[in-house]
Amino acid sequence: MMPGHAFLQRVRRFKHYLWQEPNPVVQIFYMLLVVGGYGAFLATGLPQLPTAFLGEIHILLSFLAVLGAVQSFIAASTTLPGILLPQTLAYFDNYAYDNEFYSKRICSTCKTIKLARSKHCSICNICVPRFDHHCVWLNSCIGEENHLSFLRFLLMNVVLCSYGSYVLFFLLYGNYLDLMDESFIDERTQTSVKGDNVVVLRYLIHSEATIFILFSLCSIMGVAVLAFFLFHCYLVARNLTTNEFFKRRAKRLTRPHPYHLGSVKQNFLEVVRPRFAPKLKEFLRRRARLEVTQPRR
Repeated sequence: MMPGHAFLQRVRRFKHYLWQEPNPVVQIFYMLLVVGGYGAFLATGLPQLPTAFLGEIHILLSFLAVLGAVQSFIAASTTLPGILLPQTLAYFDNYAYDNEFYSKRICSTCKTIKLARSKHCSICNICVPRFDHHCVWLNSCIGEENHLSFLRFLLMNVVLCSYGSYVLFFLLYGNYLDLMDESFIDERTQTSVKGDNVVVLRYLIHSEATIFILFSLCSIMGVAVLAFFLFHCYLVARNLTTNEFFKRRAKRLTRPHPYHLGSVKQNFLEVVRPRFAPKLKEFLRRRARLEVTQPRR
């Protein structure tokens, strides 16, 4: 086998592993971004606090913002989406078949009844109730059990990026104002000159490169995550999953879908208090009652 061909084979295998198999690569990348970015802020931004625009409270708030994002990430990564098994069908059988996208049949892989709004994930190799999508950032499917955890994860990252952009902007702005009063050496004439906007900005980007890069990352990623979060809020408000949204768009369907509950509030409650929860609580209550009434041997 030629060396070039072997290299291409490895690239294909890694690509398949990255996108077609459960793996923690993107999760590790996320943690490196958050923890590494916060570490860079501790080294370059934190020593500048407090400033004329930022008080000492931001030393604590910056830590809480990162902690909240990491906690939501861990919670969303470790909460199961729900798995359709013969023993769990009773809890998740809460939706009628629409006979448009969902009809009663058996999953060819899991050999389990495919409930309405469920889907088999080829990456996780499970059938997921009220399947939304497979999230590479969490290395997990988003389904009925972890949809709320996923939305909380998005929201906390919107907060982190927005807050980070705010703090980093005012660190840069404070330095910018200070530099406007400074004198600079003209490289051509070797004379002292007052800095203009262009000179000061160039010097600021060079001298505060780490803070500028962090600000750019927070701003760009903040806009992207906010757009993604708002898109998912829109879907929840209509009681649609991502899977259903793109299926309807592919078929160019505009008529109301059968899972809309008539109000935005009720549709949001589908995520906050999913339908399987009361059934599961009742089962656990009955089991606890039986354990109390049955005599011990």
